Amino acid sequence: MTTTLIPKWLEPFSQPVQDAIMLLMAEPGRKLACFDADGTLWNEDIGEAFFRWLIAGNLLPHRDCTRDIWQEYEDRVAENRAQGYAWAVQSMVGIPESDIVRWSIQMAAAWPNYRPAMADLARGLAESGFDVWIVSATNQWTVRAAAPKMNFDPDNVIAMASAPEGGIMTETMVEPLICNAGKVTAIQQKFGRLPDVSFGDSMGDFEMLCASRVPVVIGRNDKPNRAILAEAVTRGWPVHMF
Repeated sequence: MTTTLIPKWLEPFSQPVQDAIMLLMAEPGRKLACFDADGTLWNEDIGEAFFRWLIAGNLLPHRDCTRDIWQEYEDRVAENRAQGYAWAVQSMVGIPESDIVRWSIQMAAAWPNYRPAMADLARGLAESGFDVWIVSATNQWTVRAAAPKMNFDPDNVIAMASAPEGGIMTETMVEPLICNAGKVTAIQQKFGRLPDVSFGDSMGDFEMLCASRVPVVIGRNDKPNRAILAEAVTRGWPVHMF
């Protein structure tokens, strides 16, 4: 009887996740792995942290930072998740894109919430014949800055973005908005196919998880997302809790 050894980079994960990944690895050909970012690759939301920092520094030239912009953002997200996340990106209108890039690099360097096990997983999958991509509702500049910390090529990022003009941020959003069903649409447009495996932590990833051959839910023991965990139980999706 032959026993298949679990790669070291897969050992930290739950048995259902190990089993699902090992079955995919046994299949021939290259495969596509798509990762949500916030709450999946790292704890907390780096995009929201970046937005808070912009507000605190009064760095949004077309927003009145003396009023509660953060509350308006939360209200917009509660009303429509995709439109709320897009509004945060649109709030950067008028800022040089080079500043957003520079500040994002600083944020990524200072971010304390990376998950080493997820970085090892991304590297292990890439070395095992998977194309590994981040698909995130956070602004693309901050996700691209953080991507190398997690063993992703910064070019392998699909994220929320506006279209700068003349090097200046605008309110014109790049479609589709990378959230919920927009994640699936963006993946299909980019690759002409759906993911073999995807990783997500919230209902913002639900459609991407449903569209994947192997959906994996990532959670936190101290802050369980009960909605997506309930879906995982109902649908028999593998789960790993940090």
